[in-house]
Amino acid sequence: MSFRLLRPLLLFVGLLCVFPAHADAIAELEQFFNQTHTLKGDFTQRVYETQGSSLLRTTTGSFELARPDRFNWSYLKPHEQQIVSDGKKMWVYDRDLAQVTVSPVAKRLGQAPIMLLGGGTPLSKSFTLSDEGQSNGMSWVQLMPKQLHDAQFERIRLGLQQGLVREMVLYDQFGHRTVIELDHLVQNSSLPATDFVFSAPPGVDVVNGM
Repeated sequence: MSFRLLRPLLLFVGLLCVFPAHADAIAELEQFFNQTHTLKGDFTQRVYETQGSSLLRTTTGSFELARPDRFNWSYLKPHEQQIVSDGKKMWVYDRDLAQVTVSPVAKRLGQAPIMLLGGGTPLSKSFTLSDEGQSNGMSWVQLMPKQLHDAQFERIRLGLQQGLVREMVLYDQFGHRTVIELDHLVQNSSLPATDFVFSAPPGVDVVNGM
């Protein structure tokens, strides 16, 4: 799996919680870090040309996450791929290639500061946040990276509806716009620790990404 496909996932880690209806979008997002411990649901990810509406690809799947930095993100269609983290190691498994790459989570954190959304560091440390008001039935927050030379995305928009982050829009330096829609969300349920550890199936090549 290319890191371009992985980057939107790293942004996603830990992005949902219940917020009070009267709060502005930035306050709602800040409360998320204090209120969300686990989350599971489904997603649809679409990649478009930034300067147009041409759809490049669509993927769907399911996910589980437990803050900080533990997640199990599974692409189900059109190709089966799985990304798992136990908070220390990350496994990227490509079923078609029969290969899994193992690397430290800290390495991914350095390459993609958006992984901080799944940890304990405030967004304001890495991003400048601005409230974009209401559109399409959602409250929107824009995130602009403070260190542009290290950023994987030029800007990020998060859409909140009824106390949950329902949509994420990512604009990358390759001229693409990635839209991730979230559905069937269950917050703060009990998730077994084994869901965040990957065991390679027989015959699968294990590649050290250290």
